[in-house]
Formats: sequence, structure tokens, C-alpha cells
Amino acid sequence: MYQTSLTNSNHIGRYVALITLGAISLCLISIDAGAHDAYSSVVLDSAFRTPAPPNDIFQQNPSHVFNATTVMFFIAIFFMVVAATDSYKYKSTVPLAMVLGAAFCVVPEAIDNYIAGCYWSQSHDPDKLLFFLMGREFDYYVGIMWWAFGAILGYLLYAVLLRKVTTGTLWVCLALSGVADIVLEEILLGYGGIYTYFGHQPLVLIKNFPWWWLFANVSSLFLSVAIAYKFRSWFNGWKSIFILLLMPFCYIGAFTLAGMPAIFAIQGNFSPLTTEALGVATCVISVVQIGAIMKLVLGLNPFHLKGSCI
Repeated sequence: MYQTSLTNSNHIGRYVALITLGAISLCLISIDAGAHDAYSSVVLDSAFRTPAPPNDIFQQNPSHVFNATTVMFFIAIFFMVVAATDSYKYKSTVPLAMVLGAAFCVVPEAIDNYIAGCYWSQSHDPDKLLFFLMGREFDYYVGIMWWAFGAILGYLLYAVLLRKVTTGTLWVCLALSGVADIVLEEILLGYGGIYTYFGHQPLVLIKNFPWWWLFANVSSLFLSVAIAYKFRSWFNGWKSIFILLLMPFCYIGAFTLAGMPAIFAIQGNFSPLTTEALGVATCVISVVQIGAIMKLVLGLNPFHLKGSCI
């Protein structure tokens, strides 16, 4: 038994090493790729010496905002239907609360936008204003967009936990959530006029989307998903309302921990190599964070791929 466990750990260690080496290689390639140089010219604010957000330089495209928000709204509704089906199947209110709770992640997400260089376009129309934070207006569409994002990335993970999948399958689903994040964001960023990233963003490996975000997003949402699953009996019924608080609080805490190296890169003025290395550091911390959540919350050995949740 010990020998088998040791062999599995060695295999996982080799896989992690290969993935890390591949990520570093992609980072080094991306510096010269010209897709979106991580050390592109960034205007620093004269007073704060931090990257200035694009503000009115990045104009909102109302038709793009409407079209994208409509599509994302129906995606969120689709997951509401899926969650309702699971709620009926498992006789629990938690699945529905998980999808609804994703909408509340827009609050910590707005804070992340400042420290991590994400800017949502503004209409400056008071009738479209959802809330105002630190000088920036967030329109209603931002809430709908992040509701869909949270539902896609978060509920997929909760749904597979309900099916009591193996640890290996859970890792695969986490990876698929990351892939879904890449696809969604590249489409939306390429569409234009909705939101953009600014500052010295590391790991822009395709065109517009900084990949460190997918690691931070998935690992941060996974924390609330794991806690909700572990204590699903307690959260069932009227106590499901606490999930609406659980998701945003877990998200902001886990995101800040994992994203700190990348945040330093974005807000700093480091060399291209240092900028990319800090992005890789965030990815590594995110993966370690996921493993810790598996172990400490779900009671799973992250290296034992055939283990399963109870």
C-alpha cells in the first residue's frame, strides 16, 4: 500500500514538474510572440505611480454590451434550470443557492478589478448604474456577466462533487473550468467594448486574456464550492441563504492569496521575465491552494487520483 502511494506521488510530481516547465516555456515564448506583450507600454499615474485604468479611453460599445449580456443571461438561466433539477434530485436547496450566490461575487470582483487590472466599460447613464465604487461606475450588465461566469465556473464543480467523482476526475473538471474561462474571455475580449485588462498583465498567452486569472478564479470559487458541499446538510433549507455570503467572502480571500504575485507584477514596473515569473507564481499558488482545499475541506488526498468524496 505504501509503495503504491509512493509511486502515485512520484507520478504526480513528474506531471506537476512537466506542467510547470511547460507553463514557464509558454511564458518565455509569449514575451516575443507579439500577441500582447506583458511589458507593453503602460501609462503610470503621476501621483500614485501605478498603471492608470483606461477610463473614457476605453469606450463602451452599447450593442456589444447588450448582445453579450443577453447571451450570458441565458447561460445563467440554463444553470439555474440545471441547479433546480439537481435540487429536486438530491432533495436539497444548496444547488440553487450556489447559482444564485455566484451573482453576489460581483462585489469582490469589483474590488479585484482595481488591484488586478480589469476594467469594465462605463455608460455614465444613471439609469444603468448598479453601484459606484472608488470613483468607478459599475453598470447592471456587470452583475449579469459575473453571475454567468460564477455559475459556469462554480456550479460545474459543485455538480461533479454531487456525483461523487474520483479525485482524478475532479482535477480534470477543474482544468475544464479553466479552459471554459479562456474560451469565454477570449471571445468577450475580442468582441470589444465590454471590458479589458490593463497594467503589466503576465501570461497573456493567446491574444487578450491573462491566464493567471483562470487559475485564481477557479481556485477561489472552488473554496466556496468545497465548503458548501462538505456542509451541504447544514446549508439545506432556509440556511442556504448563507451561501449568498459564503461565495463572495471565500472568493475575495482565496483570490487575494493566490493572485498576490501577479498583482505585484500588474501594479509594478518589473522586467518582462520577472513579470511572467510572478504570473507563474500565482498559478502555482492556485494549484497548491486547490490541493489544500481538497485535503483540508473535502478530506481528499490530491495525489490519490482514484479517491472519491463522501
